[in-house]
Amino acid sequence: MKRKLLSCILAVAAMVLLYTSCTKDAPDYSGTGGVTGGNTVTSKAVSQQIALNLAQSLYGGVGGFDLSDGLSPQINAIAPGRKKIIINSVTPECGSMMDTTMTYSMDFDTLKMSISGRFKFASTCTNNTPTGLTMYDSLLVNLTTPSMAAKYNILQNLTVSAVNPQKPDDKLSFSGIMNMKADVQYNTGSKPKMSTTFNYKLTSLIIDPSSLDGDIISGSATFETIGDTPQGKWNYKGSITFLGGHKVKIVINGDTYTVDTQTGQIV
Repeated sequence: MKRKLLSCILAVAAMVLLYTSCTKDAPDYSGTGGVTGGNTVTSKAVSQQIALNLAQSLYGGVGGFDLSDGLSPQINAIAPGRKKIIINSVTPECGSMMDTTMTYSMDFDTLKMSISGRFKFASTCTNNTPTGLTMYDSLLVNLTTPSMAAKYNILQNLTVSAVNPQKPDDKLSFSGIMNMKADVQYNTGSKPKMSTTFNYKLTSLIIDPSSLDGDIISGSATFETIGDTPQGKWNYKGSITFLGGHKVKIVINGDTYTVDTQTGQIV
């Protein structure tokens, strides 16, 4: 799928690198738009990070599944600077089920990376026709470079169903949970550690599988996020409304922002 996420070489580590090197797409933490007194990252800056993190999580950037795959999913993993590692492709049949594990490691220049985890699929049917899937993946990603060591724990437990089972190319509905925790140890700088957690509960995200980019045209989610980064700390809860056109409305700490999920910019 064609989607502009981030230009950093560590695609799976994009969430962390927003704080350290990808200044083009990173939230603005400076002045009144960023860190407030007491080193608390503002709700505005965190809402930008949530939008980018959602795009990574929903479209296979940091997890095993890509929502735009629809009812013919693939098990994916991201290698830095490379295309997705395709572990398997599934054509659902009534009663079909898959439960598998993977272990993968690679060296890329000065980067060492390993991915291990478990993937599960199960199909659901209406009148002997596949009309839905349950999808689960739990991944542990370890990255090391001369400047840092990072560990990511990723969990996705999703259900997809056809909005109109009589029309196989009609819209699909996604619901479930997505959790991501990152812990980073830096080898340089005055603040050597960083930890972030993003937890989402998705409700009826509607996607048109016939669109080229798998845009989510409606639906909602709630979130909880905690961060302890070199730029400051945060602890927020809130809600997300999907508006279509790669835009989301985020209500966080009593504030409301409309954010572009492809760029992280407030619109």
